[in-house]
Amino acid sequence: MMDRSFLRRYAASGAVIAGLYGLNRFVLLPLTGCRLLAWHGADFLAGGLMLCLLNSLLVLAHRRPVERPLPASAFLLGCGLFWEVVTPLYLSRSVGDSWDVLAVWLGGMALLALWRAWDLLRPGN
Repeated sequence: MMDRSFLRRYAASGAVIAGLYGLNRFVLLPLTGCRLLAWHGADFLAGGLMLCLLNSLLVLAHRRPVERPLPASAFLLGCGLFWEVVTPLYLSRSVGDSWDVLAVWLGGMALLALWRAWDLLRPGN
């Protein structure tokens, strides 16, 4: 049986992020024409989604999720650097951008902070 905290924390967060990505991609970008904001916004959301995916897989494997700042930072920076340094080497339409690494890291850390705030606001704390 799946733990409700798993559903609330990782699956729900991932679903909300996916919805925000859709709004960013299909509403913000066409309405504003501001590709820079939309692209960095997508990278910001991707950081949170990466953390949701990692933690979902860890929980399913009965492992401890990554919810401390240092391990989360290492994971997010590793993903961001791979995405911005290695991906352009094999995908011709990809372009490396160091600001995107920062956006990925900020997105994941913002989600981590949101999870901590939920924990603090939960009844019984």
